[in-house]
Amino acid sequence: MSPARPDRFAYMGFTYVGDSDEEGMEIGDKSLWFLRVGARSAAQYSRMLPGATPAAQAPMLYRTAPPPTLAGGVPHVGRPAAAFRNVTAEQAVQRGVMFAGNPDTVFRQVMEFYDKVGGFEHLILMGRSGFMTHAEAEKGIRMFGKEVLPRLREVKHAGTA
Repeated sequence: MSPARPDRFAYMGFTYVGDSDEEGMEIGDKSLWFLRVGARSAAQYSRMLPGATPAAQAPMLYRTAPPPTLAGGVPHVGRPAAAFRNVTAEQAVQRGVMFAGNPDTVFRQVMEFYDKVGGFEHLILMGRSGFMTHAEAEKGIRMFGKEVLPRLREVKHAGTA
C-alpha cells in the first residue's frame, strides 16, 4: 500500500481575513461561537452517533449515567469539545483551529499549519458563524478569495512538485 498523498486530505478552519490583524482577530472571534456553544450541548447527544451505542441500550441515552445493572452500560464518550468552551481567538489560531488576520498573516498561518501537519490539498473555510454579520462574512470571504487564495494556488505540494 502506498502512502497517502496530500490530495487525499482536507482541513476545515474558521477563517476571517480583515484589513488588519486586529480586525481579523476581532471579527474572527465572533465565529468561535460555534465552538463555544456547541461544546455545551448535552453529553448524551454524542452517544447518538451511529455505532456509538448498541441499539438495545438506546433508551438509556437520556439518563446521565446508565444503571449498573445494564451489562457493560452505555459506552463513555469523551468531551474533547469542552476544551473550546472558553477559547480565545488567539488560542484558536495557536491551535490551528482558526486562521485570522490580514491577508499576509492568514497566508502565513495556513502555510505554517500546512507544514506542521504534513500537507493537505483541500482547505475548507468556515467563513461565517455565530454573531458575524452578513457584511463581515462577505468581506472576509472576498478578501480571502482575492488576497490569499491566489497565493495558495501557487504552493507546490509535497510529492507533486
